[in-house]
Amino acid sequence: MNLLIYELKKIWNWRMIVIIGVMGVLVWFTFLKDSLDSYDSLSKYGIYGSYQNEMFELYGDILDSEELDSYDIPGKKAEVIEELNDIISTESIFKENNITTYEEYVMFHEEISNASVRIVDEEKGSELLTIMQEKLENNAQSLEELYASPLNKLHALITLEGTYIFYKDYLQTRYIDNDSRPVVVQAANHILDINNGNLIRYDLTSNFSNYVAGIGVFSLISITILIAPFLTMDRMWGVNLIQYSSHVGRKIFSIQLVVTIFSAVFLSFLLIVLAYIPFMANGAIDYWEASVMAFHPGPGGLQLYDITFGQYACLLAGIVILFNLCAATFTFVLARFSQNIIVMMMKIVPFCIATAGLLIISVNDVFSDENLIFNLLFQGKARFSEVLFGTIMGIVGLVIVWYLTKREKHVDVD
Repeated sequence: MNLLIYELKKIWNWRMIVIIGVMGVLVWFTFLKDSLDSYDSLSKYGIYGSYQNEMFELYGDILDSEELDSYDIPGKKAEVIEELNDIISTESIFKENNITTYEEYVMFHEEISNASVRIVDEEKGSELLTIMQEKLENNAQSLEELYASPLNKLHALITLEGTYIFYKDYLQTRYIDNDSRPVVVQAANHILDINNGNLIRYDLTSNFSNYVAGIGVFSLISITILIAPFLTMDRMWGVNLIQYSSHVGRKIFSIQLVVTIFSAVFLSFLLIVLAYIPFMANGAIDYWEASVMAFHPGPGGLQLYDITFGQYACLLAGIVILFNLCAATFTFVLARFSQNIIVMMMKIVPFCIATAGLLIISVNDVFSDENLIFNLLFQGKARFSEVLFGTIMGIVGLVIVWYLTKREKHVDVD
């Protein structure tokens, strides 16, 4: 026990802790805070405007057919179109171009935009459409005014309508009839069965997975910084040779491995919890019990599994911890065979870059049909393939370091 405590004190060097703390502050202000601010902004300025959030507040996380009828998306569209018609009737630029309704404006817009039709020259036509659009946006001067304008409200309602009313044909033709990935087809069929009635924020999983990717890379680097000097310094000063001269000293390498694994898991868990708190406090906790399985035309693709956001967040944390465990074990091995800090850095920096890259592509758009690990490595055939890949990475690291530990008991120190 005394040896264990002593090795723990060695690895948890206060200088390394300060460095990790300073890095954490920099990462927060340069990446994580921006990601959090972006998530907050999309609650009002996303593809649905504020409509989807309003529906969630009214009906909870599941939308049934009666609630959909009650919300009356077509009626809201008609009201907004009337607002647009009022603007068109009072603005001279529309009268000059014989436009009296929003429908006529749409036809005029398509005609001008069509490269095969040259009513006016391209530059003049583009300028004309820009002026008309600004009028329909009430000459908005801020992002808030822009999204409150009739034109943007109509676009949001059309997108909302496509998601909750006219989604079946798209799912059928895009996924069920033409997608060769069995897990994706199964998910699309399930979404049809539940009428795509999930009101979880469309951008939540995409934003959160991107946020966690940043956490994962930072925690991986932090663990490497914490562990890398641990064995290398012993070898620089020949401490290991003195330890290995006795039977008890031969056990120290195994104790160092236990300390490494414990420290990696503990630091990973601590950093994940600290980073999760502000994101959850920013409104994401409201969706903790909501299923993430849904189809949206926005970022993140098709969510493939009927799990809650809470389970999604925990699985993401698990993937990060598995990668960090892999990084810790490989760092332990590389440090064992490094005689000084310079040699250690030459080995560990490329390893960190490669592992961080694998972590990012595993976590970004995780559990969706757009995830690269799911598509490239498992060809869309394995459920929870990102967790499986992370588990393989963790096991490989443990097996290699276990073999090294066995070998170390009999290594020649002469």
